[in-house]
Amino acid sequence: MRPKQKVKLKDIADTLGVSVVTVSNSLAGRPGVSQEMRKKIKECAVSLGLDTDKYQNNTAVNEEKSITRGKTIGVIVSERYMLVGASFYWEMYQKVAYAASEGECFTSLAIIQDYSDNAKLPPKMDVDGVIIIGPVREKYLERLLLSIKVPVVIMDQQIEIGNYTSILSGNYYGMYRATRELVLAGHKNIGFVGALDYSRNIIDRYYGYKKCMRENGLKVNREWILSDRSGDNETPSIDLPKELPTAFVCSSDYAAGTLYKALLERGMNVPEDISLVGYDNYLSGNELENILTTYNVDLAKMAKLAIEQVINETLDPTLAGTIYEIDSYVVKRSSVRDMREK
Repeated sequence: MRPKQKVKLKDIADTLGVSVVTVSNSLAGRPGVSQEMRKKIKECAVSLGLDTDKYQNNTAVNEEKSITRGKTIGVIVSERYMLVGASFYWEMYQKVAYAASEGECFTSLAIIQDYSDNAKLPPKMDVDGVIIIGPVREKYLERLLLSIKVPVVIMDQQIEIGNYTSILSGNYYGMYRATRELVLAGHKNIGFVGALDYSRNIIDRYYGYKKCMRENGLKVNREWILSDRSGDNETPSIDLPKELPTAFVCSSDYAAGTLYKALLERGMNVPEDISLVGYDNYLSGNELENILTTYNVDLAKMAKLAIEQVINETLDPTLAGTIYEIDSYVVKRSSVRDMREK
């Protein structure tokens, strides 16, 4: 009797008319596959006699790597955010490059100057897919996306142009959790720092703050909603009102650092006079860095998902268009004063 032929992922993919990576992701329980398709893949796998348990060992890992290794991923970031060694988005790029190397892929970095709508686009990149990190000015972004003919994944930015996948941190509930740290410490007068006209991320964080305030019966005072930047060049700047709350929740650690400087100039100390909570868990070189309570952004997890997603979309373009939010946790330090009665 002829031995039974070994079932491969490609057999399932060919039967269902999907990519091998889609089959792999489905059987491994990774995101990016609809429930309906997961069911079809599982049924097909069982009918063909595939041992799905092997997806817990190296056999499946090696099979998938043979499909995806060697790809080159272009990474595009605005020059505004790439101060080497002192930038949140430089750190994010490093995590992306590391995640790509772990998958035996390569990255090619392009730093753009999107200061005007008609600024020069980057040279054509010979890549399999592209990851855009951080905000890019809208008109420039439209031109940029039209020029790219491979799958694009956006990191830490929400856009309404086209059908693109976005990888975000947990903006809404992340800021809810950050605000809750202040509420739990007994603060009732809490302000918000963030430029609401700057990005959808900050708007989501603002509404996370408002949700926490409302649920705890606390009033949002409009005089305590402060912008942390000014002008088209986004110069760090905060105008403090005469009367201040007991605490501020800040849309980023960078905003918290700007506020901290303004408070010091007024002769106020953190947390003795006012408490601060941030967002990002990244404030390189600032004296507030080691004392700021902040919501952690899981850069490594975001980067890994971005690499996986852009590779998946090179093999199955129908996976594009999903928004992923990566939740995390609050890092508790000493910038919050306990206002509760002892």
